[in-house]
Amino acid sequence: MRLEAAQMKDEGGSVLVEVMVSAILVTLAAIGVFNALDAATRSTAQERHRAQAHGLAQADLARMRTMRISDLSNFDETRQLVVDGTVYTVESVASFQTDATGTASCENGTAAADYIQIRSKVTWPSIGSRPPVVSRSLVAPPNGSVSAESGALAIQIENAKNEGIEGVGLEGSHEKGEDSFSGPTGINGCAIFGNLADGNYTLMVSPPPLVSELVDANGNQPEPELTSVVAEGTNTLVLQYDEPGTMEVEGQAWIGGKAFDTGLDIVVIDNSNMTGERVFGVPGELGPTVSATTLFPFESSYGVHAGSCSANSPDSAEVPEGLVSVADAFVTAGEITDGVTLDVPGLALSVWSGPDEADKGEPVEGATAVIEDKVCKDAEGKPIRRTYTTNAAGGLDDPGLPYGEYDICVEWKNGPVTNHINEPGVRLPEEPTDMQAGTVREFFTGNPGVLEGPCA
Repeated sequence: MRLEAAQMKDEGGSVLVEVMVSAILVTLAAIGVFNALDAATRSTAQERHRAQAHGLAQADLARMRTMRISDLSNFDETRQLVVDGTVYTVESVASFQTDATGTASCENGTAAADYIQIRSKVTWPSIGSRPPVVSRSLVAPPNGSVSAESGALAIQIENAKNEGIEGVGLEGSHEKGEDSFSGPTGINGCAIFGNLADGNYTLMVSPPPLVSELVDANGNQPEPELTSVVAEGTNTLVLQYDEPGTMEVEGQAWIGGKAFDTGLDIVVIDNSNMTGERVFGVPGELGPTVSATTLFPFESSYGVHAGSCSANSPDSAEVPEGLVSVADAFVTAGEITDGVTLDVPGLALSVWSGPDEADKGEPVEGATAVIEDKVCKDAEGKPIRRTYTTNAAGGLDDPGLPYGEYDICVEWKNGPVTNHINEPGVRLPEEPTDMQAGTVREFFTGNPGVLEGPCA
């Protein structure tokens, strides 16, 4: 009896397990069915949205075909339509195309406003990553629909690699207010604006999406551009802009064959494709780097040297092998180029309390050294002056200076009186063929030949 009871208890447990397993299987199957039904419902809903969107796109094309050519010219409009409770966004665009290429072409000799391509793009909130519904068609301007006093303007925007830039904003206005146009460049960087009143126009250029800034070859942002439209013709305008890059320049000074970290204040940057060199930094404001910004990303390199004019550029034949006083550096659009290091001659200037070399005395801390460039000027045409304060060793913390010739004046407080010593025409480096040697100059405040008053 006990054995039979135990067997019945075991069998009861097995039945319970089987029931639980069966319940789980039924639940999983139900979940699968529900998911399938839900997926089918979603799929059906999306197909319904797509069919509705296709109908809206076709209706939009039919609407644009009924528009006058003067209204359809460079047309760009976005509307929202509600159908069965769903909001559909309809983007309507019309752009002139060239018959020879089937696209907007700005190539010389082929650019023309032959016909208009109309395009309608429809999206809806639940479209997700699915492609939008897009419908296209062509409209050929009928004879007499375009005025004999109107023409076309083809505008090509290219980057540093001479590739077209898509999405650049263009906006133009007639000098007498008789007409205007606006729209972005196409995939090949070209935009054709047709049926424009003849005359002069002012063109404004703005960056494409995701690009904060455009500059020309000289690093300038786009300025108003003057162009014109000729009746019964197509004028082509090609402009070059690109996203700028930045260059970080640092320096090291050489004195007695040894290199020292030094701050820089000014650098000159030039490229053969620019109309003139550019100067970055502020005289006397030393920092670990000089940041050269808004640089056009040429395919060729920039030449970089310390200083503010060509007189600060060393003769490459005088620079020892392995040192870089004139750097060749490339700039990439939208990026920062760092690690550009310039070797510059050092000035081992020191100030002493004694009267001469034989009796130097003690280092003078807190003396002022005024160093004036004899050739290079600032933006106002004044000589560039740099002012330093001597450290506890009587020397300079930042001994590096651009190549050149300088007038040096050292002044210090002697009780209530200020005294100074002048030394004109000091060359850096002292030996033109030995940049690593630098220039050594000592000033002795105990010298009876010192002058009263501050540096001029």
